[in-house]
Amino acid sequence: MLPSASSVALFALCVPLFLQASLRAGTIQGRVTDGHRGLAGVRVYPDRLPRISPAGDLPVAFTDAEGRFRLELDDRDTVLAVEKDGWFRDLIPAVEWPRDLVLCPQPAFRKEAVFLVRLDFTDEPSKLPDGALRELLFSRRPGVASAANYLYEVSKGALLLEEGRFLKLRSAEHPSPRRDEHKSAMAKWVLERLQGETLGDCDRVDNRTGARKPDGKPDHLWIITPGAPQSITADEAHLKAVSLLMPLPWNRNRRWPLLFMTEEVPLGNIVHEAFHAMGEHRVDDLYLESGKALTAGIWDLMDGGQYRGWDRSHPGQGPWVEDTGYSPSHPMAWVRSELWYRGQFRGTIRRLALKGRRWEGWIAPASRAPGADPQWVTLPDPRKQGRFFSLEVRRPWGFERGRIGNRFGPGHEGLVVATIDPSLLTYGDPKGPVRVVDAHPHSPEPPKPRLPLKLWELDDAAFNLGPGENPKGRSGPLAWEVLETDASGRMRIKLVLK
Repeated sequence: MLPSASSVALFALCVPLFLQASLRAGTIQGRVTDGHRGLAGVRVYPDRLPRISPAGDLPVAFTDAEGRFRLELDDRDTVLAVEKDGWFRDLIPAVEWPRDLVLCPQPAFRKEAVFLVRLDFTDEPSKLPDGALRELLFSRRPGVASAANYLYEVSKGALLLEEGRFLKLRSAEHPSPRRDEHKSAMAKWVLERLQGETLGDCDRVDNRTGARKPDGKPDHLWIITPGAPQSITADEAHLKAVSLLMPLPWNRNRRWPLLFMTEEVPLGNIVHEAFHAMGEHRVDDLYLESGKALTAGIWDLMDGGQYRGWDRSHPGQGPWVEDTGYSPSHPMAWVRSELWYRGQFRGTIRRLALKGRRWEGWIAPASRAPGADPQWVTLPDPRKQGRFFSLEVRRPWGFERGRIGNRFGPGHEGLVVATIDPSLLTYGDPKGPVRVVDAHPHSPEPPKPRLPLKLWELDDAAFNLGPGENPKGRSGPLAWEVLETDASGRMRIKLVLK
């Protein structure tokens, strides 16, 4: 059932509504407001697949003092990205372009700085230019696949990542071959050289909770070394990216979170490890080594989703960043809302926690700003205390436009259903707390390129309507059915718990 006129009016001030625009390519004109008056300085641009090195700059418009803008689009543009620091970022599908857009303030907005250390070795200097590294980590240019753009998107405008300090070190104490078991010693060597450093603007948040207050630690300490990423090459002579909680050499009772990674590591690995650090390892790995069971697959950054955007398989020869893991998946609603910084970004997604045994209603895409409709529906799993069912709608917008081997088809977007067991959260020994239900369980795992560690992709696990799609599913006592979809990306779902 569509929302009534009264329910739409009720949420009119804080629900993203519409842009004045034509639905065809060419110049569009629109207006953005705060619900009362025009909102100036809003950045508007077409949502396209992000790339590490885009072929060109995207068309971008900024609203004037009255909130008005003009923007050039082409035929492939069906979604607009709309953003302004301190306001909820949103993705607006074309059907919603004919009227004004209302943005709401983003109360969780903060800036977080990276203390970046480039660690060279006397027998192996860095190869990636500083400028290219800065672009990969901190670029805010629309269309660029960077850590800053990814975190701004998945936080819906709550987290702006910035460069803080940039320090270059050179060590002769760690000669080749350097292996994974040497990473802690190398990280300790770096920490020893940071004793007495003034953190200043590199310390704005509490690393454990995400609260906006200094805690005597860098918000983000990232150590970058030369070399190839073992996550792609599977070569033990290379290093894996890792998030560590390291005791300080001058105070063993205090630990700093840090990322240790090579300069050729894909973006997906970077933001995956960053999520571990933000909350000091409250965010767990969701995958199981060597694909021991179906987990979250491509549907979460903390699982196979960190490798989304995998155009070809060439583990023996780089560079890898341009065509491997450049478009990582969003975190699932549970990770985004409850685990990330221990719930600091809970307000970025609207949750409906059901207590009854039947429900029918609309679910909005998880990637949009929160509005009138729920974006995450949960209900208890009666088979085990504390375990629950999770339902959300995923659309191939933003960073989720990336594919594995350019495949796309039935099950690649729509309703994602999972069972979640928080008691299986660990650190360093993944137990698979998230198990996605596969809408096409009999489809074979696809050919190369395949994900590392033989991880399950589950890229056709979504329930949907249409040719080849599966609208109905069941997991234990819960049955669901997709009844309807609309051009805004919403889905009307029926649930029955027996």
